[in-house]
This record gives sequence, structure tokens and C-alpha cells, in this order.
Amino acid sequence: MRIFRNRSRSGFLSRLRRDRAGNTLAIMAAAMIPLIGFAGSAVDMARLYVVKVRLQQACDAGVLAGRKAMTDTQMSTPVDDAASKQASAFFYNNFRPGWYQNRNISFTTSKASVNTTPGVANAMGGVAQTTVPMALMGFFGIGAQTLTVNCQAIFDVGDADVMFVLDVTGSMTCYPYDSTTCNNGTEKPATTSNGTTTYSKIESLRQSVLLFDKTMRTSADPSTHIRYGFVPYASSVNVGRLIPSQYMQGSWTYQSRHLSPLTGTGGVLAGDYASGDTKAVSLTGVPKAMCVDQRYPSSGFSKTGPDWSTSYPQAMKYYNTSWSSSSGGTCSGREQPLRPYWRFEPVQWDVSSYLTTLTGGTVADPTRFDGSTSAWSGCIEELNTSTASSFDVNNLPDDLNPDSIPSLSTNKWRPMWPDVEWWRGANRTYVDVADESINENTVNYRAGTTLANNAYAACVPKAQRLAVMTAQQVNDYVYDSSFKAFGGTYHDTGMIWGVRLLAPKGVFAADTAAWPGRPAPSRNIVFMTDGTMSPNGQIYGQYGVEDMDNRTGSASNDSRDYATHTARFRIECDAAKKRGISIFVVALGTSITSDLTYCASPGQAFQASSTDALKSAFQTIAQRLAMLRISQ
Repeated sequence: MRIFRNRSRSGFLSRLRRDRAGNTLAIMAAAMIPLIGFAGSAVDMARLYVVKVRLQQACDAGVLAGRKAMTDTQMSTPVDDAASKQASAFFYNNFRPGWYQNRNISFTTSKASVNTTPGVANAMGGVAQTTVPMALMGFFGIGAQTLTVNCQAIFDVGDADVMFVLDVTGSMTCYPYDSTTCNNGTEKPATTSNGTTTYSKIESLRQSVLLFDKTMRTSADPSTHIRYGFVPYASSVNVGRLIPSQYMQGSWTYQSRHLSPLTGTGGVLAGDYASGDTKAVSLTGVPKAMCVDQRYPSSGFSKTGPDWSTSYPQAMKYYNTSWSSSSGGTCSGREQPLRPYWRFEPVQWDVSSYLTTLTGGTVADPTRFDGSTSAWSGCIEELNTSTASSFDVNNLPDDLNPDSIPSLSTNKWRPMWPDVEWWRGANRTYVDVADESINENTVNYRAGTTLANNAYAACVPKAQRLAVMTAQQVNDYVYDSSFKAFGGTYHDTGMIWGVRLLAPKGVFAADTAAWPGRPAPSRNIVFMTDGTMSPNGQIYGQYGVEDMDNRTGSASNDSRDYATHTARFRIECDAAKKRGISIFVVALGTSITSDLTYCASPGQAFQASSTDALKSAFQTIAQRLAMLRISQ
């Protein structure tokens, strides 16, 4: 019997085992389906990720722009149209339809309240959505995917110090569109025409400050610290209530007047009186040796009546006599009453008692004999002042250095004392006291009713040191009865004290210190004016009377006076920026001059020609002080 082997089967299996090319093909064919799934999922997941990232970025951009434009911060109302349109514009500029084949795009916004007063919206929320089809996973029955992202932008204020340096000169009584010559001293009333109400510039300023404060408060969270300070300015600043008493000088020299001495050179002048003032006299019993020209009594006056011209019970008399041998010898001649003269010149007066009147009381006016008294309103004369026409911000004189702390007894701040300040017109040196009623109307800076209507010696509303203020306190400050417009424009006067009160060093450094455990606050000046610099050498203000005191080196030279004060203004703006202070400048009813642009921080100069425009500028500044950030 022959046994046959199945060589064909054995050979086939062996050959199949040895044919690896066939194995690889089979395996690849079997693995193709899961490989397509893995690759497809990776590709499509990457596409979804990229689209979602861009969607989130667009959402963030939209709410940032929308929150910045949002003006209505009441939670009970929908997002205002302007903010909604701005948000949508920024969203769709950053996320285009069709990108990676996306479709069905939607973007909605809403108000949000984050750590703020209940009912107040300080944030804008957004929801963005789109649909993305699958590139490869569609082979496995997986449909288009919907992507949704949420975003939120918040306006939040970090700790901030804001110093308002505000022009309160006479032209602020006018309407914004009035000419710069409008200055009648009386604030113009609100007037309505065609549904639009026009306010005076100073009323527009009051409303703008209140809107600024409201904007800051709605942007702040409970942990935020905001401090305000105010420096109203004209030719003076009223900072007397702010300066510690040790930095006020006890005596100061004013352009004033005093009684001429009764004896010696430059004393009483005889012979200037009408003939009726003299009379013939016969001095019986006077020996020849005593019959000489003489004064009697030898010194002093005693006045009891209301007027020097009518009452001289013990007034000095001058005798111009001669001896006659006839009739046994007589001494005869003419008698002339000698009345005191005022001598007009710089006079040093003790101001120690005058300084105390800031808290009440009065002192006698040493330049008068009619019982007049004086009380200090709080305006000051500056430290010893440099007469230079240019300055180095790294080496400033004391009067321009915000960090300067007075130490010399002869170089401290001095009170303005208009009552004792007398103008010497036409080189006047002497005035007979009997002529006071005539001369007072032309040669002096008087107090009382005269000063109240005299812009040449204006004392502006009192300044306010940096402090946390309630909304009511801000309102009370700008609507105080003393917050009025008066005087001439000296930008340097306002800026010097605005920087001084805000500087992190100097007399007021403690006011600007950081809150415990907090970073240093941002320091900001909001400088508002309605005109250009207008110094006048005859004005009595922070620099005395420049035509007589010459403290800035510009006496009787108007062009140099303007240039000098402009240089002082510019260098003080430089000093502020050097100390990290941001300056926002607003010009109301006037153009933005090169000096104002120079002073402002980059991009922070505004021009306004109406109440609404001024309010908008102040609101914009407040919004820029807030920190706009993504919170979600």
C-alpha cells in the first residue's frame, strides 16, 4: 500500500507563511479604518481648538470695546445701543464667517455687576457661538460641532489720587461761546432755547466734576481708594488753611504806607497848605533867644476826631517867627498846623496776629486811622521767587520745587494782605492824610466792598488737600457759595500748587502715601482752563505786585512777564511728569494752545465748546483712569 502525502496543502500554507507581502497588505487594509478615525479626530480637534481660541479672543475684544463705550450703568436697563454696536463691531472684525468653514455665528452682550454697588453695572458680559463642520470625522457619522464661549470685561479703578486744578477767573462767569472779553463779575444764568440748556462755564465745570466723580465711583470696587483734591486758581491760590503754621512767615514786607516821621530828613513837609491854614501870631513874653523857627510840641500827635482834617487838638504846629525890637521887643510871625503825611514805600509788617484771623477775629489795619480792621481770607504770597527766565527740572528753585520744605525763617509762605497793599501810581511818595477820601479811590488795593469788586486783588475759593470724599462732599465743595469766578489767569500759580499738593515728597507727602498693603496710587492732575495766560504787572497776587516787587524779574515789561510765567508753567508740568503724575488738560471755549499741549501727558488734551462737551471730556478722563480688563 502506497501512502500519498498532501504536498499541495502543506506547500500552500508554507508558502503563505513565507509570503510576508501578502500579510502586510491584509493588515494595512484592516487597520485603515481606525487610522482614518485617529487622524480625523486629531485634525478636527485641532480645527475646533483653533476656532474656539479665535472665538474667545473676538468675544474678549468685543466686551472690552463695549464696556469702554457703555455709558448707562444701571443694571435695570439693557446695554445701550452705542455700546452694543461697538462690541459687535470689534467682535466681527476679529472673527469672520467662513473661517475654517464656520457658520451660524452669534454674539450677544449683557450688563454685569462685579463687586460693586448693588444695581450698578461695572462690567459687560458676552456669549459667542458658532458651528464648525467636521473635515474627516464626518465619515464616521459625526456631525458639525457648536462652539460656545463666555467673556466679561470690567472697568475697575485701582487706588487713585486726583487733583483738580481749576481756572476760576472772571471769564468763567460767561457762556462757553462768549468772547473772552466777557467778564462782568456776575455768573450768567442758565438759559434754554430749542430744548437745549446753556450754562455758564463755571456751572458747566461744576456739573463736569460731579459726572467725573460718578464715573469713578461706578468703576470702583469696594476695596478701591480714591482721593480728591482741589486747587481753584486765578492770580492767587487760597491754600492758607492747608499750610501747617510752622511754614508761614511771621513778618513780611508789603508795598504799603506808613506815617512819615515828624523829624529828620523826609519828615513833615511844611508850606503845602492853603493860606487859610496859617495865621499871624504874636508870642508875647518870648525872649529874643527863643524867638526861632520851631515845632511845638516836639513830637507826637493825638487824634480824637473822626477825620484828621477837622480835629487836631494837639496837632503839631510850626512857627516861622522873627524878633522885633520895637515896643520893647516882640516875637511875631506865622503859625502853621503840621499834619502827618503817609509815606508810600515797602513796609515790613508783623503778620503773626493777622495769620490767626483765618479761624476768626480781626486785627487793626496799620495803614489807616479810621478804625478799619482786617481778616485773612487764606490766599498767600509765594516763597522767595526766582527771577530766571528758564529752568532746569533737575535743579528747581524753592518756589518751583514741589519737594521743597521751608526751613529758613525768612523764606516761608506769607499771607496776602490786600488791606495794607497800596499802589504808588505816578511815582507818588507822600499823601496828606487829610486827602485820604480822594486818594483811596485811585492808589490802593482796599479790603471790604472795594476788594470784592476788584479783580486786581482777587482771592479765589479755598483749596482742598487730598482726601477721601463722599459724593455729597464733592457736590458741597463745587456748589459752596464761595466757589465763584473772579480774577485774571495765571496757569503757573495753579499748576505749582496742584503739583505741590500731589507730589510724593514735600510738605504734603503724607497725603499721597499708599494705603497699607497696597501699591502706590496713580497720581493725576485734571487741569481745566478757559483761556490763555494773562499776567498783569499791577495785579496783587501770589507774586506780590510785580511792577513794584519784581519777584519774577518782569517789572513793567508785559512781553517778558508773559514769557516768564509761561516758562514757570511749562517747567512745573515737567516737574509733575518727572514725579509720575499724569496730566489731563481740558480747554473750555478756547483752543488748545501749544503750551497746554506741552503740559498734557501724551494724548490727554481735550477741547470743549459746550457744557455737554466739557462733561464728555471729564467722563472720558475718568474712564481712562479706570482699569479696563478681562475678568472672565
